[in-house]
Amino acid sequence: MKKLYFIVEFLILYNLCIAQEYKRNANWVFGQNPVVNLNFNSTLTMNALPNINSGIESSSSAISDTNGNLLLFSNGYIAYNYLGDAVDSGEYINCPYGKVLCNYYGGASLFDQTSVILPKKGNTYYVFSTGMSDSVANNYLNHTYTEFDVLNYSLVDMDSNAGKGKVVEKNVVLADKQHYVDCALHAVKHSNGKDWWLVKADAKNNRYQVYLIREDTILGPYYQNVPINKVGGFRPWQSELFFSKDGTKMASTMYGNIDTINGSPFYDFNRVDVFDFDRCYGNLTYKQQYRVPYDTSSYPNYNIKEGICFSPNGKLLYMSNTYTVYQIDLEDTNIYNATFIHGPDTSIAGFGWYASMGVAPNGKLYIGSTIGSYSLSYIDSPNVKGLGCGFMPRGLTQSYTGLKSPPNMPNYGLGADTSVVCWPLQNENVKEKEKDWFVYPNPTYQNIYIKNASGKKKTLYNLSGQIISLTTKDEIDVSKYAKGLYFIQIENAVKKIILE
Repeated sequence: MKKLYFIVEFLILYNLCIAQEYKRNANWVFGQNPVVNLNFNSTLTMNALPNINSGIESSSSAISDTNGNLLLFSNGYIAYNYLGDAVDSGEYINCPYGKVLCNYYGGASLFDQTSVILPKKGNTYYVFSTGMSDSVANNYLNHTYTEFDVLNYSLVDMDSNAGKGKVVEKNVVLADKQHYVDCALHAVKHSNGKDWWLVKADAKNNRYQVYLIREDTILGPYYQNVPINKVGGFRPWQSELFFSKDGTKMASTMYGNIDTINGSPFYDFNRVDVFDFDRCYGNLTYKQQYRVPYDTSSYPNYNIKEGICFSPNGKLLYMSNTYTVYQIDLEDTNIYNATFIHGPDTSIAGFGWYASMGVAPNGKLYIGSTIGSYSLSYIDSPNVKGLGCGFMPRGLTQSYTGLKSPPNMPNYGLGADTSVVCWPLQNENVKEKEKDWFVYPNPTYQNIYIKNASGKKKTLYNLSGQIISLTTKDEIDVSKYAKGLYFIQIENAVKKIILE
């Protein structure tokens, strides 16, 4: 009886914690002159943040505390607290190799998914960002070439500075000298409900960089290669990554197609690739592509893709283009199954162009504005297939600021996946065997070397099943770990390692 009571009590406390984590998505910060906070805690309210002196373009990220109070947000180059003040040392984050691009745009990034905020430990937070070194920024400003070349993070302690926050580690580089085409950066909870997978698009090299974010360390990157024969080779810079609410799917607009019209190359931007995602091991499995019409004649400019967003139930995917919104049925394998939902929500002359999208805590899917508008359109019932989803033209209206795009926010409230066991020796699909690869020397005290597994992900576990190393390298330094028994996993094979 006592055991049953303990289990029930544990489940109640666990569900309460998950419910509290959902409140981290409660506030959206975006807009210009002034910047505003959309609060979804009960009924939707909107209030200005008068202290902020730099706008929020299409690049914001935000996080609330577990009570639903706005805590921290970023515009790509500055970390702000709930008052709209830059936290102590919060300016010039995302600038490890210079400030040229930051200064050129007045301290606010114009690029989608520039940053994302993840909880670390206690009241400290990672702000991950994609940026440009000064040399690369100069290439961009001189119209020579557009790419981003550095992934970095800053660590913010919100208990410091009398609760107003302080950057305690700044511009820590995770990867540099990269050839990223775009900023696309998103995250999803690990199956344990605590750690995070951070995914960075690396379009130039036809792959995704994946990091395991833990409260005490960051592991990776390891690389998920893209099946180039399926996705093609054209890479538009205005791309996004987006996870489904349950974390089992990832959509990406990294790639396009090069078609031919009247004998001339025609760049078809409007396609999206869908992947299955394994929350245990961070593996992406390509599923298929979908394409929506690319209208080149009905509007003043080309109707280029802008944003993507899953329905809450994960069965539908929405794509916003400059002038149109489409709904894709993910249970239909027809590449061209997209349903036209709506065109411009006002006259062409007054239309601010559609931008990124996001599902709010109230269940509605809001569609941002590229230029900025006093009104945003939204989809009232995004789980409903077809026009019954209820497109509400300019349904969110206010009179004092230009609303832009919703912030780049993961599903903070996603809990543990109790249907799977991640620890490899408890997973019946994983066998303890050498397969075609082997490890040497074993036992060892300093380094281990893996042969015949070049380019594959290697996951090193301690005896309790905790991941302590995640890499694609063939050499791992184990000298910092305690003596004892460890396990290395490659695909569905596991090998024991003894450290002396």
